[in-house]
Amino acid sequence: MATMNINVKSEAYEALKSLKKKGESFSDVILKHLRPMPKTCGELLDELERDFERVPLFDPDLIKQVKAGRGRRSNRPAPKR
Repeated sequence: MATMNINVKSEAYEALKSLKKKGESFSDVILKHLRPMPKTCGELLDELERDFERVPLFDPDLIKQVKAGRGRRSNRPAPKR
């Protein structure tokens, strides 16, 4: 793999260093935090799925309640026409 040297200000170095985890290189940190913007909805979806992998976004009990209530009629009065 080719490498290149770059010059950064001390402030930028400290910012990168603060994001760096054990076992990561500065290249890993840069690539993780400075990914190119997605060009299509599919690329955006891929990124979101990667970012939220194994992260529970909703309470599982709430999801069960929503699924159990599907197909049930609301008790709200119908809108007047």
